[in-house]
Amino acid sequence: MTVKEWLGEENQLGIDIWTKKYAAEGEDFDSWITRVSGGNKEIAQYMKEKKFLFGGRILSNRGLDRLGRKVTYSNCYVIEPPKDEIESIFDCAKKLARTYSYGGGCGVDISQLSPKGAKINNAAKETSGAVSFMELYSLVTALIGQNGRRGALMISMDCSHPDILEFIELKTDLEKVTKANVSVRIYKDFMEAVKKGTDYILSYEREATGEVIKKRVPARALFKKITDTSWDYAEPGVLFWDRISSWNLLSNTEEFSYAGVNPCAEEPLPAGGSCLLGSINLSEFV
Repeated sequence: MTVKEWLGEENQLGIDIWTKKYAAEGEDFDSWITRVSGGNKEIAQYMKEKKFLFGGRILSNRGLDRLGRKVTYSNCYVIEPPKDEIESIFDCAKKLARTYSYGGGCGVDISQLSPKGAKINNAAKETSGAVSFMELYSLVTALIGQNGRRGALMISMDCSHPDILEFIELKTDLEKVTKANVSVRIYKDFMEAVKKGTDYILSYEREATGEVIKKRVPARALFKKITDTSWDYAEPGVLFWDRISSWNLLSNTEEFSYAGVNPCAEEPLPAGGSCLLGSINLSEFV
């Protein structure tokens, strides 16, 4: 079988994508099937019949490690959330870069970073805020190539963070953070305030100094800002975080907690967690 027979001769876009992003250099279709299936005839047949396909990193990378390539089979990772210190913030950028270099996409939550104006003991005297570092992480995503594609990044922030309005509005400027998606973590107490029409307290305590920064906002106004911005710009997304955190098989285990979500937000993961993706084409089974 050839790739034209598999995808259809008229599907030039699909053929080009397969050639540029999934086939190894000089590899024909049958060799690709053998490499990706690991020589398993049953899996190879499912792939040929389009009944099942692995996630993109397996379709692209499986077997290439035997040729000395440093690659990942996992599509997505969640990086340990950066702590409120410059070393941790840039260590997160380093982890993003390394993950992208192997072919993975990442999610990272920045809720632990100080809001704009918090006092710090260096030349700046006060921090530029959590949102300012999003541009750094977006730039890292833009710089590291992945064989004809760019990495994927999801950045999230708690709805109770004092910088949340800046976070929500950031991507209304189409030239900012162009290589990341953004989502707001929403909690039950916020939704209760929305329903009741009461104020909601944005609060952050800086561990290093004990400084507490608080803002009071009308909950419904904040919720409307989220929904209106999402309607107009398709971002931010919304993560009902306490619900997500409680609906998992290890929710009663204190040692386990989700740290973020993958770039498309369908998979919450712990810090350092990864997910393997695949697709079953149900229409081919009926």
